[in-house]
Amino acid sequence: MLNRVVKFERYGQSEVLNINEEKVQDDLDENEVLIKMSSYAINRANVLFREGNYLMEASFPSRIGSEGVGIVEQKGAGVSNVNIGDRVNLLPPSNESEKGYFADYNVVENSRLLPTAKAFDDYEASTSWVPFLTVYNKFVEEQQVKKDEWVIIGAASSSVSLAAMAVSKHLGAKTIGLTRSNAKVESLLALGYDKVVVTEDKNTLEQIKKITKIGASFAFDPVGGEGIDDIVNSLQAGSQLCIFGVISASTPLPIFSMMNTSVNISCYTIYELFMDEKRLNEAVEYFLPLFEQRKLIPTFDKNVFELQDVQKAFEYMESNAQVGKVLLKR
Repeated sequence: MLNRVVKFERYGQSEVLNINEEKVQDDLDENEVLIKMSSYAINRANVLFREGNYLMEASFPSRIGSEGVGIVEQKGAGVSNVNIGDRVNLLPPSNESEKGYFADYNVVENSRLLPTAKAFDDYEASTSWVPFLTVYNKFVEEQQVKKDEWVIIGAASSSVSLAAMAVSKHLGAKTIGLTRSNAKVESLLALGYDKVVVTEDKNTLEQIKKITKIGASFAFDPVGGEGIDDIVNSLQAGSQLCIFGVISASTPLPIFSMMNTSVNISCYTIYELFMDEKRLNEAVEYFLPLFEQRKLIPTFDKNVFELQDVQKAFEYMESNAQVGKVLLKR
């Protein structure tokens, strides 16, 4: 049985991605399962990994892919938490270069599996866990988001930001989405943001102050860059700005604004949660019932690409034209 596997042999733009055909691994260790994939989600982290700008380095030839959903085809003798035929989600691999998920079939340790909400179709399921688990620490554990207070969310059309908006609304907070241009404003308001601020208008601070009157109580931003100075000054004294991504090439630290406002800046990566099994299980227990009741629903872009069109899918995501997660289908 042949397996199409997306690989790249050097860092670069989307054209470095190629599809190789390999034999499916059929000798499983006792704690491994063979997953026939259904749908995959492309994350900004995959772009950074492909470019050589991520936390982990690639070993060439390298696989790629960190999020998806599929069906259990085979399982090792020691696997008891899933059965053949079960639909499951995949946690990001511990080594994306060796175990990246953009392939027809994947051999995965059973510890990397998460339950799939029965209420979700494959597209929704493929991008359900990573966005919501990313917001869990700040929004649920630390309770930075409070009822009736304003939350600033950067890159408002990204999947994690849309998950942050949905959780904020679930908790009773009010949301301000930041977007670069007017092109997505109507879509973002329709998805649930209370207000949308266009950052290219160069009056972000003025707009947020006009909306909130006293400032927002928390900000969650994957962009960074020079715009964080406006975000810091838009927050109430002593509040927190959490940066969870590096879309901008560089981010100067706004020291004087931090001194004047007593705003703290923190950084976060989802891998911190993956290293703590107890907290990860608590996060799953928190979100899964909300998924099943469709009180929280992941957002994906209307353009879904075939696995063979992986280059086009990356190019589309990097154009920033999407709203929600860009998906691949098998």
